[in-house]
Amino acid sequence: MKYIYLAICAFMLVACNTGKDKATTELCDSEKVGVVLPAGEFTYNLPCRVVHINPDKPGKAIVWLWLHGGVRDYKKHDFFEFNHLDCCDADELILQYLKDNGIKAIALFPVCHKANNPNPITWIDCYDDVKHIIDDYVNKGLVDTDRIYVTGSSDGGRGTWDYAEHHPETFAAAIAMSCSEPRKVDIPIYFFGTKDELDCNEEIAALVKQGVNVKYKYCPEYKHGGDAAECTPELLQEFFSITK
Repeated sequence: MKYIYLAICAFMLVACNTGKDKATTELCDSEKVGVVLPAGEFTYNLPCRVVHINPDKPGKAIVWLWLHGGVRDYKKHDFFEFNHLDCCDADELILQYLKDNGIKAIALFPVCHKANNPNPITWIDCYDDVKHIIDDYVNKGLVDTDRIYVTGSSDGGRGTWDYAEHHPETFAAAIAMSCSEPRKVDIPIYFFGTKDELDCNEEIAALVKQGVNVKYKYCPEYKHGGDAAECTPELLQEFFSITK
């Protein structure tokens, strides 16, 4: 059965779809199976959907990382079940923005997953594996290392805060949505809360006094994961113009 599983995964790994939006997609598994792309061989240690946006444009690509929610709701993620990974529409909205604006980008959608791990884990537990994926593209000379961005919603929003706090050297800026737990970080961060989270205006005001570059909006009219509307083209233009 394991070999059948690996055979299916290998097929999915090398599958590549090209659309009118000039984006190509790969889906990568957690068995350290090599992924062969035009730029060479890559090895991923966790499942990750990869979308190449406007790949024909010259120059290096930016990297945009999306961290999904629902991490603490599942003790063991099934590789073949991705339906629970998106709790809002912001990821598709941001993806469309990059396509429509002709931005050359590599979009990474990793899965917070450790094979056969029965215990809940968080995004910070997966950082080394996520960074390994980013480094694959960096080491091939495909990426503008001053323009790597992390975003996420719900548990992915908490993971975004964690990455911004503990690994500011990697990222230029961050967007955290539908979460709480703001804290001092050393990169610019945009923060949106919904009615299922507490209003963090007091905490944000204290962080601003400490010199944290954070822009916050509380959105009580939106349900959990429903704050994608705040990712306006104007905000995304500002966000993706930030460099390290």
